[in-house]
Amino acid sequence: MLNPSSQYTLSMSSDVLLVITVMVVVLLAGFAFLAWWLKKASSPQANQEQLLAMVNQVFGLSSQKFIEQNQQVLRSEKELIQLDLDNKQRTIENLVKQLQEDLKVRQGEIRVLEQDRSQKFSELKTVMEQHRIETDQLRITTQQLATVLSNNQTRGEWGERIIEDLMRANGLVEGVHYLKQQRQETSNLRPDITLLLPNKRNVPVDVKFPYSEIQKMAVAETTSAKQAHFKQFSSDVKIKIAKVAEYIDPSQNTLDYAILFVPNEMIFSFINQRFPDLIDEALAKRVLIVSPFTFLIVARTIMESYRNFMLSDKLKDVVKAVDDFTKEWDTFKLKFDKYGRTLETLRQDYDELSTTRVRQMEKKITKIGKLQSGSSLELEETISE
Repeated sequence: MLNPSSQYTLSMSSDVLLVITVMVVVLLAGFAFLAWWLKKASSPQANQEQLLAMVNQVFGLSSQKFIEQNQQVLRSEKELIQLDLDNKQRTIENLVKQLQEDLKVRQGEIRVLEQDRSQKFSELKTVMEQHRIETDQLRITTQQLATVLSNNQTRGEWGERIIEDLMRANGLVEGVHYLKQQRQETSNLRPDITLLLPNKRNVPVDVKFPYSEIQKMAVAETTSAKQAHFKQFSSDVKIKIAKVAEYIDPSQNTLDYAILFVPNEMIFSFINQRFPDLIDEALAKRVLIVSPFTFLIVARTIMESYRNFMLSDKLKDVVKAVDDFTKEWDTFKLKFDKYGRTLETLRQDYDELSTTRVRQMEKKITKIGKLQSGSSLELEETISE
């Protein structure tokens, strides 16, 4: 849509074109009239003079009229243009004022955003610095862990520490529930942990950490090298299973199985997933492979199972003791009933003595008393006579 000022300008342009058109029509009509009049005139000289006079008069009047009309139109257009300019100036001033107000608001928002950005940047810098410190600490810890895991003896000590922490955290006491590095009585074998059971029986537990070949497998660059370390890992685990199986010796008061403790859940899962034949071989040699999550479950199960076994083994003695008690109870009951009957007879005799016999004796005593009283009276009467 056109604004009012543009519509007004178009309207003024149409009026100017209309005036020009009217003036052209008037001029054409004047020329036509002159041509007709020349045909009527008789004297060429006179006609020429008259024609010139008429042309000058017509064009003079027309030009004057045209100039006046143009001046009037120009004045009107100038006023309209001035009015339009004033309107546009006010509109522009209003827009500029509004833009200035909006700019102030936006500048305030930008300042707030800048402050918030500075605060967030400061917080981000602090977090990044803390993250860098934690990353450095993690790197140092990782390096230390890699150093620990690269040494067989250190790995074994770490595994022993893990199993000791597990037992202490769950209430098992050294010297009461288990022993550390206790040599078996008639051999030089020394399991890492010996679980103590009733009746001086025990379960040997040995910590094994097969990590070196897995580490080599992780850094190997070729498939053949990885496969070689894979096979070597399987051989190492078989050797460790056979080593733990040597602890099983009933003559040393051990049960007929032992426990191989793997102190890392990932390695334990790796063995179960990739080497199920090793699990079967361990079970065939009566070796239980456990991890930190399953060790306590297995240990508690063994203790409770052995306790139940001991109870079932002594169940015959318990039954025999119950039978002997039953026989003794029957004998005791017969004697006790007999004694009760004796007491009942004594009670009846006592009741009879305390009632019937006492009454009869009281009667006799009363009669004797009367006889004694009667004899005294007769004796006194005889003396008086």
